[in-house]
Amino acid sequence: MKELIAGGNTSVPSSILKVKIISGKAADVSAYRLYDNDKVSGDADMVFYGQKINDDGSVSLLEEGQTSVFEVNLPKVKASVKKITFALTCDNNDTIQALSKLAIQVECDNEVIIVANVEMSGRAEAALILGELYRRNDEWKFRFIDQGFNGGLKPLAEHFGVEVNADETPAAPPSPPPAPAPSPAASAGQSTVNLSKISLTKEGPRVNLSKKDDFGLIRVNLNWNQKAEGKGFLNNLLGANKSIDLDLGAFVRLKDDDKWVIQALGNSFGYFDSDPYVELQGDDRTGAVTDGEWLHINGSQWKNIEEVLVFAFIYKGVPNWAQTDGVVTIHMPGQGPIETRLTEGQNRNGMCAIARLVNNNGSINIERINQYFSGHKDMDNAFRWGFRWAAGSK
Repeated sequence: MKELIAGGNTSVPSSILKVKIISGKAADVSAYRLYDNDKVSGDADMVFYGQKINDDGSVSLLEEGQTSVFEVNLPKVKASVKKITFALTCDNNDTIQALSKLAIQVECDNEVIIVANVEMSGRAEAALILGELYRRNDEWKFRFIDQGFNGGLKPLAEHFGVEVNADETPAAPPSPPPAPAPSPAASAGQSTVNLSKISLTKEGPRVNLSKKDDFGLIRVNLNWNQKAEGKGFLNNLLGANKSIDLDLGAFVRLKDDDKWVIQALGNSFGYFDSDPYVELQGDDRTGAVTDGEWLHINGSQWKNIEEVLVFAFIYKGVPNWAQTDGVVTIHMPGQGPIETRLTEGQNRNGMCAIARLVNNNGSINIERINQYFSGHKDMDNAFRWGFRWAAGSK
């Protein structure tokens, strides 16, 4: 393993590499394929939270959070690409110094081959160009850059030549926001990358998405902070001998008034290609799965869906919502991530109604709820779904 200082470089195998960015707090990461002019050739050259894989699959973002992981398949990188640059931008007006620690490392075949640590003292920048993979004399090398950058993700992306929608802002929209309109560039057939990450809060609890014939794959993710290295965070939440099982689920009502409960409890995982067009992608019982739990909604069948009420519940263990740092994020094609955090729970209640997606004449109205209940029946009564409940198990 080689440890680099700023400006240092070393050769890397022309193989499949993992580039890890490790920080003391969650931050946004991005990667850029660059050409002879040190710019991208188009929006497909950028990989970030809203576009996790590029057009040829040579660069993909596998994990996000305090440890973010890019996979780079160097043999698949086009010959015209000269560099792949990795950067980080801070959330919530933080600075690099506020992250408390920051490092970038390169792995090959599960072995760390390069590590580079950022000096944190006095770092007042909001963004950092960390390092780059680059071609030199028909081989690949890695350089530790450690170059501060003023501004957030938008000016950083524009620095590399990414065309960003001029109408977007990173702030949460008003309640309710106006329906989004295409930018002039998009109307002319020229794509622009959407960097906007929308946070649903008490002050801005709703976002409305205009009607479409096909919304594509709508993915709902539940994740939480794994604070204990080597063990699932929720296993350590209340002490070494106690554990919590946090689950994602949904109530689904179709246009014909057929109703479904989608959850791991009772193995009611649902179906994606048939009624109810909502499917839970597995069940993480430990918190050890780094990207959390996923619920998929078939956006091509949105015309058949009336409402999806997304919830989370603690199946096992004593509720302690304040420690989970839980976040639910809704991803869909062409739309920046929409997220809400589980921050207001009372620890005597183990169930949270998080958000609902409502079909309003073909559009999608997404509303933050974040209300906490003692259980399924209590939540059902509050929203008047009318299910019949019996004890279940996994």
